[in-house]
Amino acid sequence: MAKTNSVCIIDDDSIFVYIAERLMKESNFCEKIIVFENGKQGIEGLIEIDKSKKEMPSIIFLDLSMPIMSGWEFLDSFANTPISNKEDLKIIVMSSSINPNEIEMIKALPMVTAYIVKPITPSDLEKIITM
Repeated sequence: MAKTNSVCIIDDDSIFVYIAERLMKESNFCEKIIVFENGKQGIEGLIEIDKSKKEMPSIIFLDLSMPIMSGWEFLDSFANTPISNKEDLKIIVMSSSINPNEIEMIKALPMVTAYIVKPITPSDLEKIITM
């Protein structure tokens, strides 16, 4: 599998994060994984990375249902946050929801690259790396 340098997971489910990190490492998906437990930490962390001129993750895996700031709120905030080259970031929304209305709403957002129903699989990672 091709590889990306750095990814970010924004999700409050520690079991999902553990499994996703392990899968990404085993499949040689990326060099570095940054984890934030909610959308607020995610926005603040990405702003800090941008301000410090460190390498921004190329892919953001975003859960929709989180406390403090949901994935929906993160997307609104991200759209209005001055982060350099944010149009180059791939945002992959992840959810356990299979609600067709929610999926269509997410897919209609121009900043979202893809929607994945949890749990993430090796074939999901293969598709994402080629997007």
